[in-house]
Amino acid sequence: DSTHAFEQGHCTVTCSFSCCVISSLAKVANAHLAINRLGPCFRSRPGLPVFPSSSSRHLNFARPRGSYSHHNSSPLGPPHPKAIFPFSSVQHTGRMTAGATADQKSTDVMATAPQPMHSALSVTIQDARVLIQPSASSTTGGVRTQPLHTLVMDLDSNRAEMQLMPRQGHSTMDVLAVMGMCKLHAGSALIVVTAAKPVAQLRGTDVYEVVEAQVLASTNASQNRANQALLKLLREAVDPHGAGRGLYFSYFYDLTHTAQRAALLASSDATWAAQPTSQRAEQHFMWNRAMAAPLLSAGAHRFVVPCILGFVQQLPGLTFQENGRGPQVKATVTLLARRAASRAGTRQWRRGADTEGYVANYAETEQLLTVDGPATHPAAGTTMSYVVVRGSIPLLWTQLPNMKYKPTTVIGPSQVSGAAHDKHFTSMVQQYNNVLAVNLINQGHGTEGKLEDAFRAEATRLIGSGSPIGQAMRYVAFDFHAECGQGKYHRLAVLWDQLAADFKVHGLFKHLNGQAAATQQGVVRVNCIDCLDRTNVVQGVLARKAVEVMLRELGLMPSGSTLTLPEAYPLVEKQFKIMWADHGDALSNQYAGTGAMKSGFTRTGKRTMGGMVDDGAKAVMRYYLNNYQDGRKQDAIDLLTGAYRCDTVNVPPIKPQPSPIMPMMLALLAVGLGAHNFGMALPYILGQTVPPAMAEADPDHLQQSQGMLHGARHLLSHVVFNPPLGSVSASIGRGLTSTPAADGPALHALIGAVLGYVILPVVLGLSLLVLLVQNGKHLVNKPQLCPNLAVTVQKPRTGESEKTKQH
Repeated sequence: DSTHAFEQGHCTVTCSFSCCVISSLAKVANAHLAINRLGPCFRSRPGLPVFPSSSSRHLNFARPRGSYSHHNSSPLGPPHPKAIFPFSSVQHTGRMTAGATADQKSTDVMATAPQPMHSALSVTIQDARVLIQPSASSTTGGVRTQPLHTLVMDLDSNRAEMQLMPRQGHSTMDVLAVMGMCKLHAGSALIVVTAAKPVAQLRGTDVYEVVEAQVLASTNASQNRANQALLKLLREAVDPHGAGRGLYFSYFYDLTHTAQRAALLASSDATWAAQPTSQRAEQHFMWNRAMAAPLLSAGAHRFVVPCILGFVQQLPGLTFQENGRGPQVKATVTLLARRAASRAGTRQWRRGADTEGYVANYAETEQLLTVDGPATHPAAGTTMSYVVVRGSIPLLWTQLPNMKYKPTTVIGPSQVSGAAHDKHFTSMVQQYNNVLAVNLINQGHGTEGKLEDAFRAEATRLIGSGSPIGQAMRYVAFDFHAECGQGKYHRLAVLWDQLAADFKVHGLFKHLNGQAAATQQGVVRVNCIDCLDRTNVVQGVLARKAVEVMLRELGLMPSGSTLTLPEAYPLVEKQFKIMWADHGDALSNQYAGTGAMKSGFTRTGKRTMGGMVDDGAKAVMRYYLNNYQDGRKQDAIDLLTGAYRCDTVNVPPIKPQPSPIMPMMLALLAVGLGAHNFGMALPYILGQTVPPAMAEADPDHLQQSQGMLHGARHLLSHVVFNPPLGSVSASIGRGLTSTPAADGPALHALIGAVLGYVILPVVLGLSLLVLLVQNGKHLVNKPQLCPNLAVTVQKPRTGESEKTKQH
């Protein structure tokens, strides 16, 4: 059975005859397949088949056991024959075998065909025992008798192993991918992808965004009290609307590697390209590496897909002209960001570096441009890429939430921060050869000024040391707010002048005719305080410069001109800006809970009043999320990424936390009540009338109240129109003696009303707010699983020397 042999991965094909063998297997496999073209989202779940109409765009469907419907709605077709990376010798073009592929080919004579990933799986759940097998076709005509490689798991005993077993006749559910297995306090949980949508196509291979994921656990594990809190955190960690927003995977394209990194690895190791993507993934960017580890150790490399958290978007079918006026050329621009799984977390609970040199909010963004055709064009199939990174300031510093808008910042001394700083840049130089660190925070004042001074001191020390690492890096400080404040974004040209020489030296990656024609020899590392808003603006500028260089090198810009992208291709520029704004919003949502500030400028190229109002709303939302929601989100991320490891002895330290929401609402209500009372009374004071409710409630004092109001109005008019103190004092005397308000009881009643209904609520509300802020660090929503990871350095206690307690 050729299809069975191919499904089992027993067919090892070398490059010399892989094309004909795989083509033959594909023909056999296609005879057993029902290929259905679906909409932009496909979902796997048990039930009766519901066949979608051709007009379906958002698809929810159930399917029978053992069937698999796959779609390919990507506008890109198969890659040009010249455009084959050494690491991508087997192409996925949208048609799959039962559990493997249906249309694969190898045109790179330097690579062997890698083992295909299983692209659809059947899961049989027998309480704690779970069996996962490649899905069978609904047209096979019966249940196969040949044994299949089966992933067998016992969720109660935390065991996983591969076994040869007959195909299970009745599966519990069908899934698209396995993310991994997470150990709980008692037993384990299995995380699977049940719905996904294609968002791009790279090297003829679809890239999917997770739309729905499920967490499966045995009855015993689900009923364990400690596990219940952990299972809730896991569900939140993979929720596409929560901490799992922006999870991507591909069955055949390795999303964890840049195009250049993968090409160089493949050229240096002939066996590297033959490994499944889960086996050759870059662990630093594999978001599910911790929960995938036990399954990969069991040999389930074809069952587990490596996932990234970040951003993927593609602009297909862009139209350019040869030399700016010749024949039309079609190209595709892809933007791909991968977030590091080390020191992952939320905005306030993960700042700076740890002692190993890993920094918070570290993300690698890769921009690729691929020439799609026509096939006769000399550059057809050429791919070029540019990589830029962002990451928190690589020092030991914290900024723990305490209900203040700007929390207290604690910076570790040089003797502890210096080592972390050097480890970080050592790793970066090893990865990218040269590093240009661009620091965009404020200079000379405030918290950001102190951080800039500390970063500059460490960078200057390392650069001046004469070490190979110091010689490979450069530091540039650019006070973004001072230079570009009040809408002066044209001042970004000043920064570009400082970066242009390094940008040229770093170069770009170019892949042509199956070979790496050029490589990028350095990277620009950009940071601000959060590595979100200012960072995204500057990275967008660099990315635009990179596209312009790519187009010129490919002969797609007017020859001999200095036109920029907006001038040469305004329609492309418009789409380009929107894509980069979406990129910034995606990374910002994952780290801070809102879209990026200043995204209006990135999206439109203009700084508008609407954009400033939008930034204000985002600032308020960030304050709320950082203080009242992010502790739990941080716990979810720590559990999924393996920062926290459960065991059977120690109960997870998850307890209910006090919330300041109610006292804060009471405080704001009191202030608002006082303001409301004053606003209601003011018109009556100015109009010499008494509110009807007051007259009805106390008719005996109506005349007295009218006198009070008349006196108050008389006083108010003199205060406003006669500001000198002498005249004010005189008017007070005249007002009080010439009206009934001069009567002692009436005056006392007036003062009592103002105190009781206006001043007292305002004072009580403001006092409560001050009390809450002073004790805010005890009331914010804190992470409970790994609180020590948030506090890399502690503030010295009163009376102590400049000692820093390091964790």
